[in-house]
Amino acid sequence: MALFRTLNTLRRDAVNLALHTLGLKKSKGRGKSGKPQLYRTYDLTAVRRPAVQAQPLLLPSSLLVSDVVRETADAVSVVLANPDGQAINFRPGMFYTVVVTIDGQEYRRAYSISSAAHHGDKVAITVKRVAGGLVSNWINDHLKAGDTLRVLGPSGNFTVTPDASQARNMVLVGAGSGITPLMSITRSLLETEPLTRIHLQYGNRSLDDIIFRDALSMLEQEYDERLSITHVLETPPEEWQGEVGRLDRATFARLLDGILIDNPLPELEVYTCGPEPVMKGVEEEVLSRGLPASRFHQEKFTPSAGPADASRFTAQPVEITLSGKSWTATAQPGQTLLEAGLAAGAPVQFSCTLGGCGRCRVKITQGEVDMPEPNCLLPEEKAQHYALSCIARACTPVSFEIDPPQSH
Repeated sequence: MALFRTLNTLRRDAVNLALHTLGLKKSKGRGKSGKPQLYRTYDLTAVRRPAVQAQPLLLPSSLLVSDVVRETADAVSVVLANPDGQAINFRPGMFYTVVVTIDGQEYRRAYSISSAAHHGDKVAITVKRVAGGLVSNWINDHLKAGDTLRVLGPSGNFTVTPDASQARNMVLVGAGSGITPLMSITRSLLETEPLTRIHLQYGNRSLDDIIFRDALSMLEQEYDERLSITHVLETPPEEWQGEVGRLDRATFARLLDGILIDNPLPELEVYTCGPEPVMKGVEEEVLSRGLPASRFHQEKFTPSAGPADASRFTAQPVEITLSGKSWTATAQPGQTLLEAGLAAGAPVQFSCTLGGCGRCRVKITQGEVDMPEPNCLLPEEKAQHYALSCIARACTPVSFEIDPPQSH
């Protein structure tokens, strides 16, 4: 008899445990029909469960630093690889958003890829030291092989898609660290497009400031029939026989005249990256001569806006729509539209999180937002009420449509 009672107790406990797991429990009462009611549901909201930790919404990936190459006294190339050896895919001209923590503060900066796009297991970014630049100086002074680097991306629309059947006539104009994306484009196209020709103009202060000086010389020797490089130095050595001065509009115009002797203007594709005066001079010159705007490309890096002053904002309701579906959220003070949308489960796209690539573009259909300048949106996009959700913050109740751009 004692054994029977023990088995019966075990059976009853097992049944109760199973019912509890399903949110049910035994009842001695009767239902509305007057019949015995065997089970009724628990209020599962009252059941204590372990708290679920919130996951970071804008989570960078980690790449392994396999080498740090000193290019000049003020610039290094950081060679990166996936820890698991997986290939790294990107288009020449793209950049990474590097995420570093210095003295407990997180910083994000954009650095262009300088390696060829088809070297799949590794990728290199090149970082030039900036006077007073916290992140660029930290990378130049402290980063070493064996470290890990957190990144977002790759990102960007200042790109070329290599195609062996193409016969492009490229004019690449850069100054200082603006050579970095142009180097990736040059390396990639020379190796994959046997019919493409490249005219590279590169301005620097002195001979020692030329990033990739030896690599460029080797490329010019290897592809002498398809690559021509013109260096422009402000303070050249005594034996210098190249161009002297700044790579301004007048210098570029004179060099362009030489290119046009054998190359019709409508056949050229012009890419420029560097200080604003250099890019502005190139743009004004080629467009004034009639180059179609679609064949002119420039990379404008925008400085990181930094943390927002949350005291300037109040919590605002946000509505997000995409293809007939909608999500609602509350943007907390200082929170971006991107952060609010992702928290609500909306598929808002993003890449650089700096306002520099356009991947997170949305269309504001109602309300007002605060969006730091400068950023990569074109004037016509701003006139059409587009915003970059990664840097835009709600000043009033806001509704927006997810509408990423195809290109910039």
